[in-house]
Amino acid sequence: MDVIYRYDPFAPMTARQIPDAKTALETLVQGNDRFKQLVHLMQERTLGGDNAEPIVVPMSLMTSGLPLFPGAMPSQSPFAVVLGCSDARVPIEAVFDQSFNDLFVLRIAGNVLGSECLGSLHYALANLKESLKLIVVLGHSKCGAVTAAVDTHLSPDAYVNIASTFALRSLVDQIQIAVRGASHALEKYAGAAMSDQTMYRSLLVGITAYVNAAVSALELQRELRLSRGDGPQVVFGIYDFETLRVQSSPLLKPGIPRLRPAVRTATELADYAYEIVEALMSLDEDDRESACKLTIQS
Repeated sequence: MDVIYRYDPFAPMTARQIPDAKTALETLVQGNDRFKQLVHLMQERTLGGDNAEPIVVPMSLMTSGLPLFPGAMPSQSPFAVVLGCSDARVPIEAVFDQSFNDLFVLRIAGNVLGSECLGSLHYALANLKESLKLIVVLGHSKCGAVTAAVDTHLSPDAYVNIASTFALRSLVDQIQIAVRGASHALEKYAGAAMSDQTMYRSLLVGITAYVNAAVSALELQRELRLSRGDGPQVVFGIYDFETLRVQSSPLLKPGIPRLRPAVRTATELADYAYEIVEALMSLDEDDRESACKLTIQS
């Protein structure tokens, strides 16, 4: 199987056209679909499948955000800001199949919203407002920062190792809002804590990943309203390692948005947390265990 990047210097050059938030959202979802398809084809070939026809990826200096001649420097014109996690397994541009100059990426463990992130966001909104159409909060499954926050919630003794480092403590503390929301929704659905503590922990990590992205999106939306009065639409979701899919729910059904608009109130946040619990619990047992199985074990 060959993946060929092809550049035709004589092909007409057209600038990227992202006129609004709807187009920006569609561009990111379609890019994630291309990423999934390419990885699945490579996996099939690796596992002994038939040799597929070469995949040809057309390249253009202009649409790829690259300089047209030596020494040139393109103007910065990303169409979306993405707040993502620092996890090295989730390269934001690759997950969305985007190129140079397409995304203004902010990465911090646990995709939480700190003062440095807000400073970078305000810079982007002040200086790149002509091109920016969308703000995305992207969490991911099996997140180490989320797992650490869940473990300190379930076993407060574990907090001692974190408490001595202010920077690490402040990061984990921010995720506790999502952990408590996820825990409340899970207990509302299932009653008292489950007897299988390993599964309960895994479920709580899985739910918290979604809720944590929603919390950051809610905070971002409020920040924009307070400081600017308006701004690009804010959406959120997570990248799932099992499916390679960017999604806002474990249910892979038509009609469920892959990236959904930021929740606006605490009530909407609680409703979303319960929706995620219901979605996980509606999966077959094998699918549920696969979705919640941790890559980080205590």
